[in-house]
Amino acid sequence: MMPDTPDPRCAVPPSLEVIRHSEAEVRRRLAAEREAVQAVIAQAEQRARALLAAAEVDGRREGEAQRELAQAAADRTAQEIVARARAGAEALQRAGEARLEAAVVRATQILIGGTRET
Repeated sequence: MMPDTPDPRCAVPPSLEVIRHSEAEVRRRLAAEREAVQAVIAQAEQRARALLAAAEVDGRREGEAQRELAQAAADRTAQEIVARARAGAEALQRAGEARLEAAVVRATQILIGGTRET
């Protein structure tokens, strides 16, 4: 018959059991840390995407504001050019009308015989 005592060759030494227990605990901690790091990375990626989207919106808004300022400046310049051109055209028209009136008076005088052209 076999005795009830375990075979000493099969018994796990207590220090080996402690090491296995420690290794299991370290694996659990590493897994927990890995999950925590992955959560932090996911949050950072989400925040980065939000910042990029906000920067894009801000950039578009700023670009539109600059475009509007440039458009307003161009409009003012165009209005100034048109105003100067109109003023010049009006001056030429007045000068032409004055010369025309003088020419009509001179032609009338010549036809009536008041003054002879030399």
